[in-house]
Amino acid sequence: MATVRKQGKGYQITASKGYDIYGKQLREYMTWIPEPHMTDLQIKKELERQKVLFEEKVKNSFVQNGNIRLIDFTDVFFKDYGNFKLKRKTIRNYKERMQIINQALGHIKLKELNARHINSFYANLREKGIRRQDKALCKIDLATWLKKHKTTSVALNEKYGISMWAFKQAKHGKLIDVNKAKEIAVAIGEDFNKVFTVQKDERPLEGNSALSYHRTLSAVLSKAVKWNYIEQNPAARAEIPSKGKKEAAYLEDDDARKLLELLQDEPIKWRTIITLDLLSGLRRGELLGLYWNDLDYKNQLVRIRRTLNYIPEEGVYEDTTKSEESDRILKLPKSAFLLLSKYKEWQNQQRELLGDVWEDKDGRIFTSNTGGFMFPDSITKWFSSFIDRSNLPKVTVHSLRHTYASLMIADDIPIVTVSKQLGHAQVSTTANIYAHAIKSAQAKAVEVFDRFDDVVIPAETVADEEDNSDPAEINVNCG
Repeated sequence: MATVRKQGKGYQITASKGYDIYGKQLREYMTWIPEPHMTDLQIKKELERQKVLFEEKVKNSFVQNGNIRLIDFTDVFFKDYGNFKLKRKTIRNYKERMQIINQALGHIKLKELNARHINSFYANLREKGIRRQDKALCKIDLATWLKKHKTTSVALNEKYGISMWAFKQAKHGKLIDVNKAKEIAVAIGEDFNKVFTVQKDERPLEGNSALSYHRTLSAVLSKAVKWNYIEQNPAARAEIPSKGKKEAAYLEDDDARKLLELLQDEPIKWRTIITLDLLSGLRRGELLGLYWNDLDYKNQLVRIRRTLNYIPEEGVYEDTTKSEESDRILKLPKSAFLLLSKYKEWQNQQRELLGDVWEDKDGRIFTSNTGGFMFPDSITKWFSSFIDRSNLPKVTVHSLRHTYASLMIADDIPIVTVSKQLGHAQVSTTANIYAHAIKSAQAKAVEVFDRFDDVVIPAETVADEEDNSDPAEINVNCG
């Protein structure tokens, strides 16, 4: 709604035209000066007309901006916002999803994009082959190749710019990004198909993955609204993909205890990682982002302020936490710090054994065997192998975080506290993820009052009613 204020002999009319990339509201102004002979009533009526006309003129500017195609606006989104406002992993995920979205919708102008277009795209997400996450597996012995050609991965990186991390993964028989594999094949002068095998992922997207496309598209289009390209976000009118009813996998109390018992016989490095994850509920990246100076042994506190992540283009890198709420301080049980002390003794021995070869100079808690960055998926791989030989329920590393939360809820810890411990930005997020645990806790809460059953309905009364009553004749009047 346009506003008016008196300004000298005339009136200044102001209309909003959205927001800039920094969130500042943008406004258009015009000045209207009444004719000298006009009465107050005439001025009032004409002012209202001028307001409507000016507001309509400002709104019409949306039409011109809306002529831009979605694929072209995507470039604007990353250039003016995404590339410097979003985290690196988020940027990569957004770009991957928008590449697929734009194959279907990119040719449509923003002003013409509607819910029907978007709904059709969401339906296609359920088809096979939509994932486009093909991976490559190396068929030759890269270590032998390096020796035969008297070179190193460092030299290949300097000459061809290949990813050293991708090369290392390929050398150890792990799946890597197809584009990285092609770069390696070019660098070593071999035909790609002779060096790598492509493994296609033909599975349709699951609920959460399909929902991620909606969230990405909606985020991009919300900026189009804010920056005055279109008036409304068409994704807000679309049918949001269902994320399904899959509940978070977690361990019950007895299985969590068994897990900790079985870890006693495992190497101290893995025992410490998995135990600390269960006792803290940290995300995998948060766990690997810990330094020794983040620990307060006296007060049994740990500060979470960074994460360790991986993307194929960069390998492993350090970043800030997921959100402001994720930057937090947790109090851990005494046993966690006792175990960390034993682990530190082992790590110090490793450092002394390797001497100058030891890579870490900053005091990172969890590292590779040589003190370098620890590849996040190495935890996932080890834990999966451990679960397979332990006869425990089939859970993942992330299930330890769910176990941490579920056990707290079962022990009547307020959901607000659980949310803060987990580092969630909103309590509603916690409530949605752990609805199963909350429901169980509510049932347990009702059972608390079973202690009064003998007083509310005395035992002899119950016995008499059971002997004399015919269930078919019982009539309950709730009026």
